[in-house]
Amino acid sequence: MFVAIAGVGLVALGLAGVRYAPAIVAAQHRQGMTPVEDDAISGTDRIRVTKGTGLVVASLGVVLLAYWL
Repeated sequence: MFVAIAGVGLVALGLAGVRYAPAIVAAQHRQGMTPVEDDAISGTDRIRVTKGTGLVVASLGVVLLAYWL
């Protein structure tokens, strides 16, 4: 049962990360959580990486749900 709950939680967090990636990156920028001297990485790249991370987390949740079944 714990595996199912963890799987659903990871899927939800991953999908939220994919959906709200632009807002997450904007909030990080507003709060100064991005490196100041790193101008080589654009905002578009940061959004792409955030979406990719969310996709990996959601995929891990799907794998856990498949294991539970």
